[in-house]
Amino acid sequence: MENAHAYIQHKNLLLIGSESYICKDFLERYGDQYNVVVGIDFPKTSENLEHYLSIDFRHNDSFEKIESFLKKLNLSFSSIVFASDINYMNDVFGVTLKDWDATFDTNVKAALFSMKAVYDYLSEKVAIVFIASQNGVIANSQRVDYGPSKSALIHLAKNLSVDYACIDDKDIRVNTISPSYVKTDANKDLLDSYFGQRLRTRIPYRRFVDLEDVSYSIRFLLSDQCIDGDLLASQHVAGVEALV
Repeated sequence: MENAHAYIQHKNLLLIGSESYICKDFLERYGDQYNVVVGIDFPKTSENLEHYLSIDFRHNDSFEKIESFLKKLNLSFSSIVFASDINYMNDVFGVTLKDWDATFDTNVKAALFSMKAVYDYLSEKVAIVFIASQNGVIANSQRVDYGPSKSALIHLAKNLSVDYACIDDKDIRVNTISPSYVKTDANKDLLDSYFGQRLRTRIPYRRFVDLEDVSYSIRFLLSDQCIDGDLLASQHVAGVEALV
């Protein structure tokens, strides 16, 4: 993984959902390879970032606030990770209109309108990664609002790729990563329990995803390089969903 550092030097990074486990892990592993890292998320403050904006995507003025924030920073970004996420663990009997709207506001609407808000601050060449979920690919219990929102996010990336391909003065790639169960400090005990072991038997490789796996996938999709000499370079990949 040491060679990966050479791929993303001398760039500015925007993390939307910066206080998530995934973004924090990516920042810890690869953050020193960026000139400036900027974060946007719900918590009032960031644990690690100097340039940070607290946003509640359930409110429509969020995107104006993003534009104002970025205008003051006066930076251009070559790498963006969108990991904003909310999951109420609802089934069809428990979901409410409020839950449904909040889920789609945070997981989908925020992605589209954040991309509109940041457009004037994109570099000429930009790689964008959306963090989706395998719940957006296959159905699971207690995901009646979350799963469809991630399906919509996956398809949104494809639509954005088509629209961005029509732009002459910028080269913008958008891809998604759809992890399975990601093991974190918050869910470690659950995934190590008997319930967790039952979940693991449903996974073909019989293992949960580590944060390192997701961070490495993000790194590849943000890079302009091949991996291990593979002929498939990420600069030729857009509108693709990576299952982890």
